[in-house]
Amino acid sequence: MARRPIIIAACAPAAHGFVAREHVAATERMVKGRERNPQRIREHVGRMLDHQARILERAGGAGANLAVIPEDSLRLAALANRQGRRPFCAGAIDEACEQYVQRIGAICRRCGMYVAGGTVTHLHGRFRNTALLQDPAGRVIAAYHKTHLPKDETRGITPGGGLPVFDTPLGKIGMLICWDIVFPEPFAVLALKGAELVIQPTFGHWDESHDVTARSRAMDWCVPLAVSMWGGCACIIDGDGSFAARTGHAPDSIAIAKLDLAARRKWLWLRDVRRQKPMLRRPELYGELVRKKNG
Repeated sequence: MARRPIIIAACAPAAHGFVAREHVAATERMVKGRERNPQRIREHVGRMLDHQARILERAGGAGANLAVIPEDSLRLAALANRQGRRPFCAGAIDEACEQYVQRIGAICRRCGMYVAGGTVTHLHGRFRNTALLQDPAGRVIAAYHKTHLPKDETRGITPGGGLPVFDTPLGKIGMLICWDIVFPEPFAVLALKGAELVIQPTFGHWDESHDVTARSRAMDWCVPLAVSMWGGCACIIDGDGSFAARTGHAPDSIAIAKLDLAARRKWLWLRDVRRQKPMLRRPELYGELVRKKNG
């Protein structure tokens, strides 16, 4: 049976001003990674989930089949980087991840939609910057660990080791997180693996140069891209590299667009870029791309 077009909501929750005045100091302490008290961490996670829930409920009310929230949606990355070696940290992040899955899962069930979002996870003794995709039953059906880390993340976070594409009822979905998109190769790998949509939770899409990068990635392979960004500038880019929807610099806003992921993508004289372009590649010329550079 042919798949129908889907409605995607890329969310841009506010990065500041979303907690009551009495919680501002505690929130700032948490997002800077200074908190060590498990109860205060638990309370912070609850407030962050309340914040994400509000915008996800709006996305569900607008009829979204898939909603995307930003990277590190619980704001725990600094905690993992600064406190990761202390015994309390692994347990606090494990508990936070469980809370995330349960709360977001409840929204998925209530709204009948998929939700993708970023959170720090703790797996096999290592902290990861992770994107999770949950289905309308609230089940986690996909997990991607950020593979390209800027220097400030490498103190406590371990990079992922793969670029998977997930076959879902919506279509074949790949995920990238923030800094990953700076490099053209990860998006190309997802496209070559058959991705029909790439989801990017981020904390780094804010100006025109980021627009150019994101649009170029989508246009190169005619694969739509949904970017969820803190504080504004969430967007959905279609397979032509054009904005299907964008929030602009508007916190607590949502970009919503309908996309047909199964549609053929025509580009120049190619009638179906995603099928024809891979056959025109010359991988034997690209060895320099995978050679490790020192220094």
